[in-house]
Amino acid sequence: MNEHGGSTGESTVVLLDLRKGEPERLGGRMLVVAGTELLAGSQQVLQDVLSSRLVRSVLVVAVGPDLRLPPALDGEGRRVLWVGDPCGILWNADTGEAAHGPGVSSETILIDLLSQPEVFDEVVDELGDIPYGTASPGWRIVAGRIDPEVLAQAFHEVAERFDGPVQPDTAAFSSPLADALPMLSGTVDLPADLLDALVPEGRTERLYRRAAEQIDRATRALDDLGYFHGAPVLAAIADEVVAAGRALAEFREAVARLFAEIDHTDEAAADRLAEYGVKFATPAGMGHREIVGELRTDVESALAERKSLTRLVSRLRLLADHSAPIGSAAFVDDLWRICPDELLNALHAPAPFPAGLIDRFVLWRRSRAWWREQLALGHARTALDELRSRLERVAASEWMLGEARMHTSDAARTLAASLGEICVRVAGTLNDWSKAEAGQAAAAAALDEEVTVRLRDRGGQLREVITGDLLDAVTGWLEPGWTSLEHGDYRDAQAGLERRVDETLRQYRYHLVHKGVQERPGFGPGDGPGDGRGDGAASGGRQELVDAVWRQSQQVVRALEVPPSGQMLQLCGDRDLAALLRQAYAVRFAPRAVRGQGNPPGVVWTRSGQYAGTLRLVPLRPGTVEENWSGDGT
Repeated sequence: MNEHGGSTGESTVVLLDLRKGEPERLGGRMLVVAGTELLAGSQQVLQDVLSSRLVRSVLVVAVGPDLRLPPALDGEGRRVLWVGDPCGILWNADTGEAAHGPGVSSETILIDLLSQPEVFDEVVDELGDIPYGTASPGWRIVAGRIDPEVLAQAFHEVAERFDGPVQPDTAAFSSPLADALPMLSGTVDLPADLLDALVPEGRTERLYRRAAEQIDRATRALDDLGYFHGAPVLAAIADEVVAAGRALAEFREAVARLFAEIDHTDEAAADRLAEYGVKFATPAGMGHREIVGELRTDVESALAERKSLTRLVSRLRLLADHSAPIGSAAFVDDLWRICPDELLNALHAPAPFPAGLIDRFVLWRRSRAWWREQLALGHARTALDELRSRLERVAASEWMLGEARMHTSDAARTLAASLGEICVRVAGTLNDWSKAEAGQAAAAAALDEEVTVRLRDRGGQLREVITGDLLDAVTGWLEPGWTSLEHGDYRDAQAGLERRVDETLRQYRYHLVHKGVQERPGFGPGDGPGDGRGDGAASGGRQELVDAVWRQSQQVVRALEVPPSGQMLQLCGDRDLAALLRQAYAVRFAPRAVRGQGNPPGVVWTRSGQYAGTLRLVPLRPGTVEENWSGDGT
């Protein structure tokens, strides 16, 4: 037994084909299909269905000649459509004129039509007003199905979008809604308060202050050097320079030792840094939840804006690369570049003041300037401040933000992998669909193909709508993984992804076949499936399809306004016409997208975007059912 619909709720019609076996489950609406030769022997099955509390209404479609009904279908609750010949015959109930039909079976179309809950309910109600609750169905229907060749091409082109080469995306991560990610990826500078990494009066801050004071003391001594000076004064200045060099070297070694030995993932990192007087605390707003929240906002915004999925994958990989911590040890060599050994050597062994009398007295100013340059105190102070700056920047980026950066990198890389897997599965499925559609026939000859033909010129819009639907689906596929990412469970974030993708694609395939592209699928955003209001960025393309295809179709208007007794395709044989009355009941139906264009009253608005028109129900002549009915079921 098959179920027509994407869910198992009250909005579905459950199909039971007695030619294929007994029911596996029951539902509120039961559409029972059987050959007329089987009905007489299906008394018990039908009785079980009709007596079940799960079943609210039953509609029986009896296919074949010589209608005979079992006792289970006796009584006021009978609702039967008799299809004497599924190929049908063109018949005018007013004049009695008849002509050959298209010569192809319309049974599948009828079942598809009755599987729409709105049409099912209306037919059941109409049969309640028809004697014996039995009628022969006929119709004039306009098909809104997409031409298979057009659909095949659209599937192929959308597949290329999902599985094309990963396009580089070098755009900086600077979303106005994000605070953590731009900082963690290096897009914006670290704030000043985060760079204030040394604890006042801590060990490292004292080493820095002592070196700074020693350099300043040597600089002042040099500034105070007078024209008349003796050797002791020069020796004292040299001693101050040596002391400054020693303090600078000690600070450099302390920073290098921290860089080489501390890693933010070590359990003892906080204690070691506290021992050296370096702050180690993750700033506010940099927790796992905040980071994943910003990632989610960025991804869902990109999907809503219909950004390329391959570019989004590239963007996330770039974010993962830029935010990944590289470890403080990688910055040790920078310390030797900032404060090279040549500088320390110049401080440890100061050059002598020019000894010549001319240099000392005649060229006094030039000699003192030369000596100042040789002592390199200015370079020493610059190196000291740059060492501290580098320490504070590394402390912020690799220690305080280390965990946040690692989580950002892992989460972004996990998302990129999930989206990559989605791209592969979607593209593969679409290519399979494309192959299945290619070469198939268009709408059946039993239907008016005007809408189908009009859709052939809308391949570009069709491609955009399908792409938008699938990007909406991506949002749902990622939904269960966000909580796992918040907790750092990266493997769990991808658990069940393959199953979710395959299930949604199965539903979407059913949706396209039975409801059409004009109707928004259930996994799209909005108040609910089929509310007719569109879906964000994709609503324009979908609405344009509706306007251009359905609302501009003159055939739709004619099919909805056709008199029920006029010429239609009646699903019976020429011999069966004798059993029909020349009166008719009409069920008019159309997709919800067609509403609002002056249609006749009483139209049933369906979620399906496949059919619009009039279903004719012709009662059987009195005595026809009873004469062919055998009370013992034989």
